[in-house]
Amino acid sequence: MAEVLVTFDDPVIDTSGTYQARAVGRLADDGMWEGWLEFSPARGETLVTGVESRQPEHNHLAYWATGLTPVYLEGALVRARNPTIVRVRVADHAHSDAPAPRLVTVATRSTAPAAVLDPFEVGRKNLGILEQELHALDRPRLVNIIAAYQLNPAGEDVSWMTDAQLARFIVVAVDTQLSQRSR
Repeated sequence: MAEVLVTFDDPVIDTSGTYQARAVGRLADDGMWEGWLEFSPARGETLVTGVESRQPEHNHLAYWATGLTPVYLEGALVRARNPTIVRVRVADHAHSDAPAPRLVTVATRSTAPAAVLDPFEVGRKNLGILEQELHALDRPRLVNIIAAYQLNPAGEDVSWMTDAQLARFIVVAVDTQLSQRSR
């Protein structure tokens, strides 16, 4: 069950109005604590961000919430209004149990995910900088980079990885591919 971690005294104001901001958190199914923000207007529907922070302990999440600045809250309000769109491949389901005689039909549905940066372009210059830039990105953007640049050819399950582990996964995959290309 979600709980309010912090209710911010100063309102957040943008072109659409004035909002009361709250940091909210809960224990996730994987045992991590996740936090997000709610923005309540005087009238109308409350805007809610996606997960803004994941922490191993409740007190770490509470500490995160107490350190949020007015500038961070303004950016979070923008994110609540314009959530990140993640494109994922949709697996088609078979409509039959057997193929037609002497006929093979292959149906594919491909939606290329949009990546916010080219890891090879940055990685060629400096892998350390690549890792720093990846740590600034959220989970959906990291997953999109892995899919867009086919950095997981073995199809490993990366859903359990933290954002930091996903960033490291990308750096290692880019380093490996760059090393293979230079041979």
